[in-house]
Amino acid sequence: MKRTPILSALALVLAGSVTSRADLLYTFNSDVEGCQNVIWQAADPVGWTGLPGTIMQSHTGGGWQNFMTKEFSWGPGGGSDNQQLEMRALANLGANARISFDIMVDGKSFPAGQSTWYQLGVVGNSDGATGWTQLGNIFSVSGWHNADDATLLTMHIDQPFSWLGWEPGDSWFQFWTIANSDGAVPVNAYFDNLKLYAVPEPSTLALLAVGTGALLIRRRH
Repeated sequence: MKRTPILSALALVLAGSVTSRADLLYTFNSDVEGCQNVIWQAADPVGWTGLPGTIMQSHTGGGWQNFMTKEFSWGPGGGSDNQQLEMRALANLGANARISFDIMVDGKSFPAGQSTWYQLGVVGNSDGATGWTQLGNIFSVSGWHNADDATLLTMHIDQPFSWLGWEPGDSWFQFWTIANSDGAVPVNAYFDNLKLYAVPEPSTLALLAVGTGALLIRRRH
């Protein structure tokens, strides 16, 4: 049977076009991976399936507080040689660019023996028209915490870049956290598996399927 070198080459090019741009992934398995205002935790929170390694952020007082958690740098990190350039490339994909991460709180996140309440949110910041985009209470399981409740509460977030105000044409990016609580009550929360990634367009997936099929045809002959 006749071989199909052109189709095979097309398949390789298409596959490369989907995978050549690296996503950014911060697993915090051994350190804070360039995050700020956080403390690396090797074994907490207990019961979290993503261990080893999380980062914990401590908002030590009551009322509204905010901390920069991640300013994407011009250096390597997250699986890319240049995080800031990678963020630009992702933002320019528009609706196909997404951010995901996990948030956790446990009994150690609250003052021992005290019933209290808290709110936990995030902020996206960039140099675009949207700028500072504050989401005041994203942790849907947050709220009143009974004294000595050691339950591990978790939430997975997966949203488009626009959720944080990151838009095509933006040239620098920051990720912040914000917290609100009663009196002098601290708010401690854990973060894990911060991922910035692209969802391929349906047309790209279709072309990739054609290319993969071409490779399979070639292998059969």
